[in-house]
Parts: sequence; C-alpha cells; structure tokens
Amino acid sequence: MKKIIVSLFLLICLTGCWDYNELNDYSIVSGVAIDKDGDKYEASVLISNSPKSNSSESNSSQSQVVVYSGKGDSIFSALKQIGLISPKELYFGSFSVLVISEDVARDGVDGAIDFFVRYPNARKNFYVVLSKENKAKDTLKIMSPLSSFPSQKITDNVKTTTELQGIISSINFNNLLSILFNDGIEATINCIEIKGEVEEGSSKENLESSEPKAYTKLGNLGIFKEDKLVDWANRDESLGINIINGKIKEMFLDLDYNNGYVVIDSTGFSSDVSVKLKDNKPVVNINLSGEARIIEAKGKIDLEDSKVIEELQNKANKKIKKRVNQAIDLAIQNKTDIFGFGKMFYQKYSKYFNSVKNDWNNNLDKIEINIKSNLMLKNKVSSKNSLEEIND
Repeated sequence: MKKIIVSLFLLICLTGCWDYNELNDYSIVSGVAIDKDGDKYEASVLISNSPKSNSSESNSSQSQVVVYSGKGDSIFSALKQIGLISPKELYFGSFSVLVISEDVARDGVDGAIDFFVRYPNARKNFYVVLSKENKAKDTLKIMSPLSSFPSQKITDNVKTTTELQGIISSINFNNLLSILFNDGIEATINCIEIKGEVEEGSSKENLESSEPKAYTKLGNLGIFKEDKLVDWANRDESLGINIINGKIKEMFLDLDYNNGYVVIDSTGFSSDVSVKLKDNKPVVNINLSGEARIIEAKGKIDLEDSKVIEELQNKANKKIKKRVNQAIDLAIQNKTDIFGFGKMFYQKYSKYFNSVKNDWNNNLDKIEINIKSNLMLKNKVSSKNSLEEIND
C-alpha cells in the first residue's frame, strides 16, 4: 500500500506545471544559423518566445520570434556572446533546423558542427540546409503566413518538397555525421535561397500581405568532398543524384512529343545499385524501375495508341538515363563519391577497397558504370487522349 501511495505522489509531482515553470526560465531555440565574419564564426539563434496564453496584451506586447547573434573564435564562444544579450538561458533541446552559410561550408563544416556533436542538451535529429547567396542568419528572419516560425517554415518545406519534388532530399544531423565519419561516401545537402528583400521579409507586414515581399525557397544540392562544399548541382544534376541514391518519392518528367508535350508522374520509383569486381576492376550496375502515369498532355497525341505509349516510355527512360549520367559526370568532375559507391565496395570487397581508398575519389572515371532504366508508363486517367486529339 505504501508503494502505491509513493507512486501516486511521484506521478502528481511529475505532472501539471512542474516542468512548465522550468521551461519559462529558458529561451527556446527553434533554429540555428552559422555564418563567417572574417576569421570568426557568427552564430545566430531563432528564439520562439510564445506569448502568455491568458494575457489580453500578449499579442501586442511580445514578439513571437526574435533572432540573436554573437561572434567568436568558436561556435561555443559565439553562443556565449548571445548569452549576454538573451534575458534567459538558451535551450537547444527542441530546435529543428541548422542553416550553414556557403562560405562556412566551403571552408569546411567540421568546425561548425563539432559543438552540436558534443553538447549534451542539443538534439541530434534536426535538419541541415545550406544558405546560398545570403547570410544564413537572414533565412531565420523571413516570416511566412503559413508557419508560426521561420524555422518551422523551413522544416515543413523540406518535408513537403522531399515527398513531392525529385530534386530535394532531406538530410538530418545524424545522417550527415554518418556520412562524414564513413569512408567511400560524400555528402549532399540542399540549399535554401531568399527571394526578395530580407528587411521586408522579416517585417510583420510580410505576414499580412496576400503576396509576401520575401520568402525562402529550397534549391538544388550542394555537393561535398570530405567536409567541404565543392560545387552546386543544377536542377537536372540534383535529380540524377537523387535517382541514383534512391531518394525519389515522386518525380515529374516533361516529354516533348509531336509538337506538343506530355507530363508524367512517377510515385513508385526505385534504384537498385550493385557493385562487383571484374578482373580486379570496379563495376557498378544501376538498375532503375518504377511506374508512371500521364497527368497532362498538350497537342495532337493519340494516347490510346500503344505505339505512342511505347515511344513516350522510351523517351522517359532515355531522359532518366541522361539525368543519371549528368550526375555521374558532375561527381567525376569534382572527384567526389556522392553516391557511396566506395562504401558499397568496402562492404563487399573490403580488402580491395582498403588498397585503393586513398585514391578512390581521384579515380571515379575508371569505374565501369552500367545504367538500366525500366520505367513503365501506365495510363489510367479517365480521358486517355489529349483534348486536341479528341476535338480533332
């Protein structure tokens, strides 16, 4: 009986407002940005300072979010400078996105992320994105009418576009660490860009406007060699990278046909990459497969003709192979194995890979790469023909 009473007492102590009072002593960090200022780091934090719920003046007297910045020789010292500004201690237990500027990434991200590896109170499953052509801290200032905080807008955008666009692939901190700590594989990270003026995008008016003055937009992939950003992939190369790496959840392809076009949508696309040694030389086989449906057509195109469907299917597979080859050419040009071919060889032929790993990235052009694409076009729409063909 005593055990039951003690247990009930502990449950009462662990519920209610006990933990809430402690959280009120902290500034809740929802996003972090890392920039360079000369030889120093500039760290910025987005504080989510929710107004008190039962206060009639809360909406007008308190800012919903605020960005604080500090500079130092290390991330830790830069964050300590923020501690002199913030009225409360910074809490990193629930932040959702880390934005790293392009200049920091080109110098190497090791120094920028080491703090988050070691700091015990920082969560490790936040998203990582690169800021292109703007300071990383500015991306934390752009207000969106569809999200409570700028950091939430970024994370929601990453989740949605990863599912709906073939050029975006999300990477969280744990994924990034796994890649950086392994041989035979290099990282790719999506960039984020600011469209419009930062000053206008960070104002309250940006929330109230039917057409925001500024917004953030996810862009193409940045490719890395070791911990350094070495190049930006374009849209087609980004698609090819994600195809090879099996990160396609949904993919749209525009196909020119008979002075018109057809748009197809693939939602079940998969990539099977295998490796082998042939006369002690590396061979990579990439087998791509999936189904797609026609979602738009313009021009005089008879979609009831099986030969037309076959031609469109061939065009789609040819285009997919072209995107894959563009991605491979980009990797060879930058001498970086962003596909993890080396890791696959290490797992299957460890003795061989250990003998060549020091020169692996420099010899990617020596790998025999075979690509097969088998996308099947399934036309299941109610009106099979294009309108022009029906009305002809």
